Amino acid sequence: MLNHILAKSTGETLIHHTETIIKYWNNLKSQYIEILPVDDLFWELSFLSVLFHDTGKIALNFQEKNNGIVNHWEDYIRHEFLSGLLLLFSGKEIWMRNPLPLLAIFSHHKPLVTSKIFIRERNRTLRVEKEDLEILARFLNAKIKDDTIRVLPQIVEEFSQKRSLEPFYLLFRKFMDEKGVKFNPESRINYIFYKAILNTADWSASSHSNISTKLENFNEAYLRKKTIEKLLEEGKKEIAENFQWKDFQNKCLAHNGHVLAIAPTGSGKTEASLLWASKKLSSEKIIYLLPTRVTSNSIYMRLKGYFGNDKTAVIHSSAFFYRKELNENFTKKDYLTDKTFFKNVNICTIDQVLTQGFNLGFWEIKTFHMLSARVVIDEIHLYAPYTLGLIVSTIKYLKENFGTKFFIMTATMPMKLQTLLQQTLGISEKETVRDKELLSKARNIFEVRDCLVDDLDIEIVKTLETGKKILIVVNTVDEAIRLFNKYDGIAERTICYHSRFIQKDRLKKEIEILEFEKKATSFLLIATQVVEVSLDIDFDFLFSENAPMEAIIQRAGRVNRKRNKDYDTKVIIFKEQQVTREVIYTDVENILENTFNEFKSRSGQKITENELIKMVDSVYENYNVKSHPSYLEGLDKYFEIQRKHHFIKDNIEYGKVYTREGLDSINIIPSKFYEHLKVKMKFEDSEMAKHELSIRIKKLYALKNEFQYHIEGFYHFIGCKYSYEVGLELNKADNNTLNF
Repeated sequence: MLNHILAKSTGETLIHHTETIIKYWNNLKSQYIEILPVDDLFWELSFLSVLFHDTGKIALNFQEKNNGIVNHWEDYIRHEFLSGLLLLFSGKEIWMRNPLPLLAIFSHHKPLVTSKIFIRERNRTLRVEKEDLEILARFLNAKIKDDTIRVLPQIVEEFSQKRSLEPFYLLFRKFMDEKGVKFNPESRINYIFYKAILNTADWSASSHSNISTKLENFNEAYLRKKTIEKLLEEGKKEIAENFQWKDFQNKCLAHNGHVLAIAPTGSGKTEASLLWASKKLSSEKIIYLLPTRVTSNSIYMRLKGYFGNDKTAVIHSSAFFYRKELNENFTKKDYLTDKTFFKNVNICTIDQVLTQGFNLGFWEIKTFHMLSARVVIDEIHLYAPYTLGLIVSTIKYLKENFGTKFFIMTATMPMKLQTLLQQTLGISEKETVRDKELLSKARNIFEVRDCLVDDLDIEIVKTLETGKKILIVVNTVDEAIRLFNKYDGIAERTICYHSRFIQKDRLKKEIEILEFEKKATSFLLIATQVVEVSLDIDFDFLFSENAPMEAIIQRAGRVNRKRNKDYDTKVIIFKEQQVTREVIYTDVENILENTFNEFKSRSGQKITENELIKMVDSVYENYNVKSHPSYLEGLDKYFEIQRKHHFIKDNIEYGKVYTREGLDSINIIPSKFYEHLKVKMKFEDSEMAKHELSIRIKKLYALKNEFQYHIEGFYHFIGCKYSYEVGLELNKADNNTLNF
């Protein structure tokens, strides 16, 4: 039956694909019928959207192009346009009352932006064989239980004529204009359900497998077993044989609702969050959110050891390249399912969840997978007020509408922020878990130098000569490069590390840092803020440019990290540059001065974790994030954007929507790699990604006027000097720049 009408270029017929998607839809219905807050009508209409979603492929316009009979696009018609129209004709009254499942069909391949999404089809001629459509109509009608929906003979006649699509397009425009502006926040939730069910069933049918993974037998005993195995692999036999969860971790295990966890570095927060998440159902997701790509990669490798490759995904802006490096067979199709949270354990940068509120990038499926999910947010204190506003808004929306549970953890947090998060989660002090065991302990001596870094040359050199491992953290990339050029050659090994390295060099440097941190007799790492929450490194001395209190504490967490040094380790804070005061840390008035004075009053002392927390409160005593203009903007931004897009339409204004302050960035490639990429790799996407780095869009505009600039397809080349040692130097031209 209709064996010549294909749904896939693989040879799968339209009828077979439809039967297959119905099978996977039934599986989804069984899984969610007791969970989704919907009625029987939802499942009836959802079934119809699945049944009809590919019926437009019956057109010869699609078949000839899809099967390679013709190569031109002049009369090609998008099948989802015809599929939606065929269902619309088959029951107009129902779809005028319930347009959402129909809109899910129209948008299951193409973003639903405006009523002009199918304008290309407007002047094309529809070609459908009447006999084919009659057979398809009988197949469809046999599947439909509701007599008010029928593919009637007159509909077959209407679609079988060789005719212009102009009347069909006008009907679609009328439908969109009448229904596309009357939606509300409740419509958005229902649309998410319709669209996610359709896409999930369709993708599963296309792959002939259930693409959403489950985590069976995940409980405290499972985590205990895996943790002991990890300790034995690391050669920690005695610890493994006497293994016990810490009191802090047991408290997290005891909670099944939202949790706010405050614990210093070394408390085992990751395992604590997993213990909390172990009470989830097998199909419910774990979403682990981190501030940086580097920390995401690190936690991914860690959790992959617990749950395996097939259950674990890492998602961020360069994750496809990262996964490709780990497995050359990893494909873009694999990454599409990963970045829409089909894996059971998902490690992401925070942006991957924040984008769903802006209707960006498969937002319906991502939001759907937040249903009853366990979400871990790490290092929440690091986010600026605007981003914090988005996070608070996201938490409220997901916990109220999708039953999402949150575990928020950090090493240090002002009391006012704690109160805000408690109110957001709707929890009391009892659900705020603190690691009291380590609060009374101190790791490092803190000292203050009332000078700039250049006045510390002698001290830095003498410390290196004793064979110590030193970390210098400054607040700008240019300063990190300057200090690297100044100090390179003094230590056995000196490395510069910041955000202006291409992806493959940055990954290589991260491996080198971890290696030399373990084996070098004297090692100097000069870095920017990227080191604060990125690498699991352990240094002897830190020289840090003054920064906000919580940033200094994060940097100090890279010194005596394992708390096992048998000599005094130090954190030395020196004065900040003018650019730090005027450009970088501007959110909180007097934050830099207050931080410097707090440490200065305790200079020369070993400061306990508890004292550091009190110092954070002192620094932020007169600051209330809830009244900060950027926080209030972030809090209201989602509703503003969603209302603009009628709550359900896709948003393609990427340049105008940012999930974080400072993320208005663009990827560029240093021009020195142009010839290599063009001649040897022919601009292959994964190879291009290895050579990209991000800079601010405003900075790019300035550089375009100063240095050679070229766009090749989607890729931007800039004629600034680049080297593996120091990265991209925005103040120096590449003398070997090609004439593009």
